[in-house]
Amino acid sequence: MSPGWKSSGAFWFKIRQLCLVGGLLILGYFQLYSQGTFAFTNALEDAYRDISSLRIEDGRQKLEHSGFKANQNLMGYYVENYIDFFTLFIEEDQSLYKKLLPNRDARLKKIQSGDENSPYYLYCQAEIILQWSIVKLKFNEKMGAARDIYEAHNLLIQNQKKFPDFALNKKSLSIIHALAENIPSWVRKLLNIQGSIRLGTKEIEYLVKYTADHNHLFKNEVIAIYSYILFYSNNKREEAFALYNTYGLDHRSNPLIAFLKATMAQKTGRTDLAIKILEERPHSKAYLPFEYLDFLYGKFKLYRLDSDADTYLLQFVNHFKGRHYIKEAYQKLAWHSLVILNDKFKYVQYMGMCQKRGYDLIDEDKQAQREAKRGEIYNTNLLKARLLFDGGFYMRANDFLLSHEKEFLNTDFQGEYYYRLGRVKDAMKEDSEAIKYYNLAIENSNPKKYFACNSALNTGLIYEKNKQYVQAVYFYNKCLELNPEGYANSLHQKAKSGLERVNNYK
Repeated sequence: MSPGWKSSGAFWFKIRQLCLVGGLLILGYFQLYSQGTFAFTNALEDAYRDISSLRIEDGRQKLEHSGFKANQNLMGYYVENYIDFFTLFIEEDQSLYKKLLPNRDARLKKIQSGDENSPYYLYCQAEIILQWSIVKLKFNEKMGAARDIYEAHNLLIQNQKKFPDFALNKKSLSIIHALAENIPSWVRKLLNIQGSIRLGTKEIEYLVKYTADHNHLFKNEVIAIYSYILFYSNNKREEAFALYNTYGLDHRSNPLIAFLKATMAQKTGRTDLAIKILEERPHSKAYLPFEYLDFLYGKFKLYRLDSDADTYLLQFVNHFKGRHYIKEAYQKLAWHSLVILNDKFKYVQYMGMCQKRGYDLIDEDKQAQREAKRGEIYNTNLLKARLLFDGGFYMRANDFLLSHEKEFLNTDFQGEYYYRLGRVKDAMKEDSEAIKYYNLAIENSNPKKYFACNSALNTGLIYEKNKQYVQAVYFYNKCLELNPEGYANSLHQKAKSGLERVNNYK
């Protein structure tokens, strides 16, 4: 090498620097690539829309063709988790649950290899964990679900601190916060979960406006969550039901929307509309089978005293392989036999099936199981009145009950009679009459049955509505003092929600 080259040390130093910088850039590129990114591509958005509409196989194929695995787009694993969530939540297949459960940790591991500086890094983990907590509750794994809720909550709080302007944090936080007061206080303290109905409602209201203004991919999901929080936590049923029309959520193309909209229509006294919504839901084989909607359809038709209601209840019990509402379905088949067919023998047969099949994990199934075990045949006229009321046919129920008053005075059915009449007067906005009959029900009912407990709750709701908060608190506490064999959990949760609302008004 010539002396000239030997003297050009500065030149070689610069070359070495360039090589070093280039090497670092290349290394950084491969590290970033191997980390994976979080991006909602058009293909992933299309897959999510299909999956969230229960067109599961179409969504699965779009996911596979999106190339998210080859492209290290970790958002694909988040979208993929919706497939397992909806499938397990709806089908309730125990063997499939055990088979799919390992997907939870496998997807989390993939996402944990991603870019920690993305707001989706913690968000996607939290969402997946929370979805699996809901699935675990379906399979009665309460401790596992509680751990998942705790973990998801912590991840979302961390993400909120790290990315305070990331709006989607509020989607799942709103659910956890709105339902927090229904969690036993010692569990809340142990899990360090703070929240309230007011906070959860505020969070989801913000997100509704954000997703609507931006026509966001999650708009329908957010509105569905908002309707649930309004309906069940805030007792704003009409406002919740109106959201589906306000935002144009179409039950004709999405069975999940049909489920929510029909349920809220029926619970707001619109049984005819609920039946119509379920009739208009998509029935194509492209959609995940949703047998529970057959159960709802049959039950709503029974409320209307339709003679063919048993057809759809039988479809449910003969095809559904899950765990919930089976006992209630046999109970409703027994009721149909009594009030429509006047067949006491068939009533006893179905009540026998109620004892043998299904699980008593939820209040509706527990109540059906207890009724079946008692072996008593329901009073036909009270049962007809109950069905008409549950269907929102209040005037028919009112006239029917008043015409049979003498039949129930000074009998074991007197407490239930007053309760049924109180419910009807309540629904007809005759507050003073409703309170009168509710109090008679509390005085005359067997405390082991739910009539007195629910009468106290409903009296509290009337007083709250009329801003008579002292009386409302008294009756909410009265509800909590009573511990009936059926529906105690749900009635007590509603009373606790009422107390929190009243305390916020003060």
